[in-house]
Amino acid sequence: MKRGEETPRRKRRGGPSADPLSWKMGALRLDGESSRNQQGDSPLQTVQSEEARDRHKTSSVVLVQDSGPTARVDLIKMAACLPPDQAASFLSLATMEGRGFSPSDVMEAVQLSKDFPSALRFLTHNCPICQEQVSFSKIITMTHCACFLCQTCFKAFFLSAIKEKTIDQLVCPQCGQPEVKGQEEMEYFNLLDTQIRHFLPPQIHELFQRKLRDRALQDMPDFRWCAHCSFGMLHEADRLRIDCPSCMKSTCCQCRSPWSPQHHGLTCDQFRAWKQQNHLDPHTTSSYTSIECPNCQVVFSLSRGGCLHFTCSQCQHQFCGGCSQTFTTGSTCSFSADCVTKGLHAHHPRDCLYHLRDWSVTRLHLLLQHYRVPLTWLEPANSSSLRSSQTGVCLVLELRDNSRGEEEPCRRPALHEYRGYCQLHYKESLVELINRCRADPGVLFSQAEIIAELQRWHVAMPTKEPEEPESLYTHRLRLTLNNSVPLRKR
Repeated sequence: MKRGEETPRRKRRGGPSADPLSWKMGALRLDGESSRNQQGDSPLQTVQSEEARDRHKTSSVVLVQDSGPTARVDLIKMAACLPPDQAASFLSLATMEGRGFSPSDVMEAVQLSKDFPSALRFLTHNCPICQEQVSFSKIITMTHCACFLCQTCFKAFFLSAIKEKTIDQLVCPQCGQPEVKGQEEMEYFNLLDTQIRHFLPPQIHELFQRKLRDRALQDMPDFRWCAHCSFGMLHEADRLRIDCPSCMKSTCCQCRSPWSPQHHGLTCDQFRAWKQQNHLDPHTTSSYTSIECPNCQVVFSLSRGGCLHFTCSQCQHQFCGGCSQTFTTGSTCSFSADCVTKGLHAHHPRDCLYHLRDWSVTRLHLLLQHYRVPLTWLEPANSSSLRSSQTGVCLVLELRDNSRGEEEPCRRPALHEYRGYCQLHYKESLVELINRCRADPGVLFSQAEIIAELQRWHVAMPTKEPEEPESLYTHRLRLTLNNSVPLRKR
């Protein structure tokens, strides 16, 4: 007999019972001989329909896939602990076809609900994020908005957000509320702290509390972070130099850049101008370059090596080390509708190392020649560069991606025409010089490259006139690029 067909109800010894609980327990009891006689080896069990029990007469039955003798016995034992009405609802929900409710969830639902429909509603709440059906007890309501989500989505979102985002971004994943500022800030974070402590691992809760602490410290006017490590300190003295007791290095308390002896006696603006005038030779800073977080303005000494994706150790802001553009996920990027399908990405300008590292050395030379920048600015100026030429390997220090986080020489082949650099670090040095001189790579773009660049920034292209020479049309395209997508100041 196929599932769903009607069959005469098996008459049990002693006559049919009017008690629905007794009948359901009897139907769930293992009755192997009768089942095999009627269905062969098919593991089907019969449960009397609600309509038949209401009329107290023989009617159709609903066939429910048997989950095995052990599971049926467990259900009967669980139902026996409940009052008759709740037990009947428990057995109906636990054996409801196509639902697959967990027995523990069903038990909770019938104990907290007044009747069968209420218990069914308790078990059938849809999470708006994952669209999964979960019980009401597994739904979490956000504290400062009307949004809700299941426990699984709550844990996944805040586990990732606490690790990778700033404290200001720990808001509702659906509506982005509340705006974390003003008097409501502490109230919101206190309530969120309770939820995170309850649902997430202890180490994630500790990280959340550390970020809250750092946020509070950063708002203090006399607090400063060390530019070399993650240590922070209060500085109330009048002098610019701060000495870190952790790494024993120094930082300027105003511009927050790594301290240099040349900064002594100079204001921060004067020191910045001095660096621009005197740091033309990249070999003088071949291992380090200064990088400023665009979010919190903390300045770091950044070692060479690794990718361009940089995460600020103070505020956890993610940005490009070549152009300082923010890295965002596709769902949060407001640049265009096309970004929704992307993962973590940034919109790099055309003079960023992200693009220029794919240029040939010859083309980079041509760009510098166009702006009359002499390559003699890249001449080796110290002993380490001379050693690179003598040993035949690049000795620029790189931060290795290992557990120790130590710096080691590059040791790639160093060519004489690359001033003792390997090709990788020579290109990086050329791009640093290009950025310092504000050279626009667009002057060397072909017509196809200009069109691709305009399309990348969603700029409308001028229409080519009939019989217009290609050179004139290319010139108009280049003017559109320069006017619509100018290079931003660094």
